[in-house]
Amino acid sequence: MLKSNVNIHSWAYFITLALIAMSIPLSKFAMSVTEFILVGLWLWAGFRFRIVSRFFKIGGAFKGGRHLITYLARLAGNNFIDKFSLFFKNKPALILSSIYLLHIIGLFNTSDLDYALKDLRIKLPLLLYPVVISTMETLKYKRFRLLMLFYLLSVFSGTIISFSFFLKGDFTDIRDISPYISSIRFGLNASFSFFVLMYFIFHDNKFKTWHKIIFGTVALWIVVYLVLLESMTSLGIMLIISVSYLIWQLVRTKYFALKIAILLLAAGIPLLLFVYVRNTVIDASTAPAVNFDTLDKYTALGNPYSNDTISRGIENGRYVGLYICEPELRKAWNKRSKLGYDSFPGGKHELKETLIRYLASKGLRKDASGVEALTDWDVRMIEQGVANYNYVKKPGLRSRILKIMMGYEVYKKTGDPSGSSIMQRVEYLKASWYLLKKHFWLGVGTGDVEDSLINQYKVMNSSLEKQFMFHAHNQFLSISITFGLFGFLWFLFALLYPPLKLRSFSDYFFLTFFIIIIWSMLSDDTLETQAGVTLFAFFYTLLLFGKQKQNTPSGKIPKQAS
Repeated sequence: MLKSNVNIHSWAYFITLALIAMSIPLSKFAMSVTEFILVGLWLWAGFRFRIVSRFFKIGGAFKGGRHLITYLARLAGNNFIDKFSLFFKNKPALILSSIYLLHIIGLFNTSDLDYALKDLRIKLPLLLYPVVISTMETLKYKRFRLLMLFYLLSVFSGTIISFSFFLKGDFTDIRDISPYISSIRFGLNASFSFFVLMYFIFHDNKFKTWHKIIFGTVALWIVVYLVLLESMTSLGIMLIISVSYLIWQLVRTKYFALKIAILLLAAGIPLLLFVYVRNTVIDASTAPAVNFDTLDKYTALGNPYSNDTISRGIENGRYVGLYICEPELRKAWNKRSKLGYDSFPGGKHELKETLIRYLASKGLRKDASGVEALTDWDVRMIEQGVANYNYVKKPGLRSRILKIMMGYEVYKKTGDPSGSSIMQRVEYLKASWYLLKKHFWLGVGTGDVEDSLINQYKVMNSSLEKQFMFHAHNQFLSISITFGLFGFLWFLFALLYPPLKLRSFSDYFFLTFFIIIIWSMLSDDTLETQAGVTLFAFFYTLLLFGKQKQNTPSGKIPKQAS
């Protein structure tokens, strides 16, 4: 009977972990619910053994319900103490959880307690998972593999759902097709899934050939999806890890022909990407030579064109300023839209500039005939601030490069980074650096980061619009601003000590996840959202404390090509 009880709890624990893994890419609500279930299972573990064994040992010693309740209460208290005693003896788990303690200490240096408490609630997984997973049973590889298969299924389902939003076309920013969590966080999940699939294909011999064909197809789909999503962070991560892995294999293999093949692949992937980016930049920034004598001087309605190859520059390989007739544009547009031609629906940016750029991106002239050629969908996109037809209809790596180029051109001319994620990051880094110099040693405290940064933007007279005044978009900078130099150094120690102590960098899954998460922290505030902090805390803890070290059912490391 006791063994049956143990098995029930063990399976319940595994199922809960699997549900958490599946919820991370798909549901913030499910993340919270499954965490409550995990805590319940943690309290149940151990307590159930004592109830069963002690109850049958003393048998009829209990004469009344009051004595039984007293005994069970004392038993629960002892179990709770035992679990925390086990946790405090686990130095790597204790140090990892100290990242949360750092945020609690930061309360003593904050003025905005409401924001601080909200931040502590979001980051509770930083404490929850190290405490719970380090004091529960470790998963054998067979169960861990099954858990990861559930996780892969969840991520794959998320990509399909996201793709269905893309097919509907009802979005103004390609990032909007990730409906459940931000596109950046979902991209991190997709990147990790890609390398889990790579392990299953090349190193796990328990899968059959047809399984691996399916895995390869899903892995290829993930790459295509990330390109469609324009997820530069995730694609950059995949490129770095893939090339690093190929170099590692190059060092290990003894066969000359295989060395050459790997070398060509390791060098060829980044080289081809460089050539593609370079050619895209050249094509997009170079327009055909213009002979003004041969240009049409009048529209079909007889009104004069304005032709300018300087002030509006080049976009997507075309001069934006050619064939403009503003009187016709204004009249034709005002017939098609309730938003006036001279209005500022996006704040600082005139609708007419969005309209002119959009017409240029479709190869249409900026006159009455050009506006008439627009579909109702085009009109809706322009009203919502979409300045390039390709951004919505042809998303991908090329579209992302075009956005970066245009964002840079606008920033260079006006100093306004609003709307360009790359230029905004430049502004975030400047504000963060100035703020860090002011609070170098102790930081601004757990609750004052947002207000301090917004105030810094004002001090800098930044052109950044209020809706784009975000955090540092660099987790290491965010930690430094919040807790100062000492807090930053402790944060690094808490990240590095546990895997070094446990020698987890030799584990494929942990090392891959570590690289993904560290890279993400360089370009984003990974721990500042529920989806990001849960992704980090769950897998970082699970891969450190929650699974056996060897990635095979037998405990032996799979043989590599040599």
